[in-house]
Amino acid sequence: MAKKKIKRKELLKEPDEFLTFSARMLQWMAQNRDRILWGVGVVVFIAAAVSGWMYYRKIKEDRAVAAFGKIMTAYRQVGEDAASDPQAGRVKEMLAAFVDDYAGTGSGRMARVLLANLYFRTGDPDAAITAYRRALEDYEDHPLIQNLILSGLGHAYLEKGQPDEAARYFQRVAAGGASLLKSEALFILAQLSGKSGNPGDKAVHLKKILSEFPDSLHAVLAKEALGGAE
Repeated sequence: MAKKKIKRKELLKEPDEFLTFSARMLQWMAQNRDRILWGVGVVVFIAAAVSGWMYYRKIKEDRAVAAFGKIMTAYRQVGEDAASDPQAGRVKEMLAAFVDDYAGTGSGRMARVLLANLYFRTGDPDAAITAYRRALEDYEDHPLIQNLILSGLGHAYLEKGQPDEAARYFQRVAAGGASLLKSEALFILAQLSGKSGNPGDKAVHLKKILSEFPDSLHAVLAKEALGGAE
């Protein structure tokens, strides 16, 4: 039996599912126009904000690097006896202002370390300790710079006449994974042990210098302290 042929005119009378769906979608969009525009606007705003923030950060980092270079030039001109150098006070002011203006940038974090060091060099261990502690938070994942900061804290507490507190920081340097300033920390710990009446601990620290840092200046000093027996 032959199939009934569907005429074109009859076919056109049937509803097109795609067109019907599209019409419904357009109707829904028309009814919810404000909601859609709000959602799209939020997405665009977030994307623009992220892009703008990244651009702003880059501009700020670039400016910080340029400004930090000028401060470093002034910092290097401070004499060995920073406490009596009138330029040291001006450089401290420059560093403090830079840290405030560029907090969060790489240059700003390093400026805090230099500021702490200059506080110490100019005879202000309390200010140095405050700055070093803040800098320590900035460099939790940088062992080399951490050792610089920990050593600075140790020396600042020695300057304050608090050897027990100083020893805590030198011990962290000695126990850390980075070798920077470790031989110095061990030698200072040996001296502190000797002064506190612990010759056994003193010898342990000195022998560790000889075994781990045989070519260092502290190895020469350690050998002399041990009486040349090693």
